[in-house]
Amino acid sequence: MDRPSTFSRRTLLATVGTVGPLTFAGCTVDHDEGYEPEPDPVEDHTPIGYRLPDLPVREFTDELDAGLEAGLEATATDTESFGTALERDGIAVDRLVRERNYLYLEYVADAPETGVLREVGYVAGAYVPYVLASTDPATLDATILERDGIDFGRFTGYVNWVRAVDASEEPLAAYGERVLETLKTKR
Repeated sequence: MDRPSTFSRRTLLATVGTVGPLTFAGCTVDHDEGYEPEPDPVEDHTPIGYRLPDLPVREFTDELDAGLEAGLEATATDTESFGTALERDGIAVDRLVRERNYLYLEYVADAPETGVLREVGYVAGAYVPYVLASTDPATLDATILERDGIDFGRFTGYVNWVRAVDASEEPLAAYGERVLETLKTKR
């Protein structure tokens, strides 16, 4: 007796009964699409730094610009007066030497972890009257040191940048940005 090869109702139910539970295995967890955990109140957070910023928080360019403006008023006509002007502003000059076409400056930053941009701006600003008053100005190569004498970072100021500002070819802000672009820190 030959049986036709058709699915019977019994075969269909047996197949669905076996495959059905296997298909839904692992789907027992309820998923809530809109659930988000409630964040901790801000009052419970601990500040990361030891110092809280004054509000409103100043932009980093504001710090640099403030230093630049203050540095422009320095009376720096030679290497010695340049160093004196920096010390009057509270910058602890560790070394200031002219060698050939470079003016090497090393100074100790008060607290580099809280920012050095105002000091960088002041040095760059005081460099402007030095270049304009000097007959043979040197390129500024400044190194920022931490209190223990470890190198924190460096920046450079070029004579032609100062001369471009003096000739009104570029604004003072562009000079500040150029100096800032040369700033490289170790952290």
